[in-house]
Amino acid sequence: MKTIIISGLVLAFAIACHSPSPSEPKASVSTAQSSTDKLASNLSQTTSGSEPSIVDDNPTVGRVKSMVNGDLMCYVTLVDENNSEHEIGATFEICANSNLFLNQKVRLVYERISVNDCQSIEPCGKTRIESLITQMETVRDGNSQTLSNGEWTITIGNRESWSGVNGTGNLSYRGCDSQGNCIDLTGGKVTCRDGLCTIGWRNGDYFYVIEQPIDNPDRPETAESSTRLIVRKGSEVILETTGFQLVSP
Repeated sequence: MKTIIISGLVLAFAIACHSPSPSEPKASVSTAQSSTDKLASNLSQTTSGSEPSIVDDNPTVGRVKSMVNGDLMCYVTLVDENNSEHEIGATFEICANSNLFLNQKVRLVYERISVNDCQSIEPCGKTRIESLITQMETVRDGNSQTLSNGEWTITIGNRESWSGVNGTGNLSYRGCDSQGNCIDLTGGKVTCRDGLCTIGWRNGDYFYVIEQPIDNPDRPETAESSTRLIVRKGSEVILETTGFQLVSP
């Protein structure tokens, strides 16, 4: 009889030790599933190459300074309306049309696109999400004019600052060579006489002059092709070129 009682006590003690505490309720299936989902989410965010790199505050309007194809995307250097410079990713199709957009004021559209997250063009199985330029269009600004002769591209801005009085105005000048090297000037003054208008800017010892015939309504192309760019250092002419065509009015 004693043996039976002792065995019963041992069994009762074992059951008590393995019973859940009233203050520690059993985890439900939904709670366990929630914890698993959270762990999986955390792991996916820390997996190499899977964390998105997205910039949503890129400018939507600016002037294109350069366009270069890289291994993974096209890279566009853009100067925004506050004169701040940005390097922004774009699709390869954008770079394929660089001759249309280089040195031009453009409007941009972005989309979030998956790109390879690799060290080279070769696929490595890793990707990331980037906000890339997928559409680009030139902006026609009635207060500016862009001319090009293939070697030089010139944009004359703030033309409305000239009141019609000779020796006045605050026109801007942006001149870029075919390699994308540019110079920006302000304070251009206009003088028109004898059928010719001259706009001049000073940059230290250098003088930049644009000569254009006064517009002829019957032959509007004359003013473009006869436009002359002259750059002087002191009294010495170091550049003189013509043959400009209108890119945007």
